[in-house]
Amino acid sequence: MNKVIIATLSIVIVIIIIVVGLVAYSYTQIHVSLNNVKFDSIDWAPISFEMFLKLGLSVLAGNWLETVFELIQGINLNLMFGLSNFGFIPVYIPDLSYELVINDISLGRGYGNIDTIIYPGETKEIPILQNFQKNNLAPAVKSIINSGGVIKLHVSGTAYFKLLGMNIPIPFESTKQISLVDEINYHLNNEIQENTLQSDLNISLDNFINQAMETIKNKINANK
Repeated sequence: MNKVIIATLSIVIVIIIIVVGLVAYSYTQIHVSLNNVKFDSIDWAPISFEMFLKLGLSVLAGNWLETVFELIQGINLNLMFGLSNFGFIPVYIPDLSYELVINDISLGRGYGNIDTIIYPGETKEIPILQNFQKNNLAPAVKSIINSGGVIKLHVSGTAYFKLLGMNIPIPFESTKQISLVDEINYHLNNEIQENTLQSDLNISLDNFINQAMETIKNKINANK
C-alpha cells in the first residue's frame, strides 16, 4: 500500500513539476510590443479669420508650425500593441499600463483594458486610443517644433497575465515615430475642399481666404 501511495505521490509531483515548467516557459514566451502608431484625429480649435491671418504671416516668416500648435487642442493616437504567445498554454491578459515619452520628454502614464486570451502560437493586435490634451502635451511642443513636426513616441510599461488568481507582470518597451506635418496638411486640404471655414464676411472674401489657404498649404509642402 505504501508503495502505491509513494508512486501516486511521485506521479502527482511529476505532473506538478511539468505544469509549473510549462507555465514558467510560457511566461518567458509572451511578447508585447508597440507595433505601430497611427493618427486617429487632431482636436482643432475653430479657425477664426484672425488666427488664419496669423498663420499666413507665420508661414511667410518661416515659423508656421509654432502657430499651428495654437490651433491644436489635443492629439488622438491609435497605439497598436502586438501580443504574441509562443508558449504552450493559453494566457489571459486583462490589462497593461505604460509610461508615455514624446521626443525624450515624459508625459505621464497610459492604461489599456485588454481583456483577451492569447492562445499558443497566436498573435493579436490590440488598438488603444491615447489622447494627449493640449495642457499635457505642452512640455513636448517645443521639441516637436524643433524636430519639424516629428513625434517620436516611446512607451515602456507592463502587461499582466492572470494565473491562479495572481497578476504576473510582463515588461515591455517600444519606440515609433510619426509626422505631424502630414496630418496638418491633410486638415488644410479638408478645409479647402469642404469650404468649412466659417466667417462673418461675404462669399467673395471667403473665396479669397480659401485661395490664400491653398497658398499656405503649398508653402507648408515646400517646407516639408
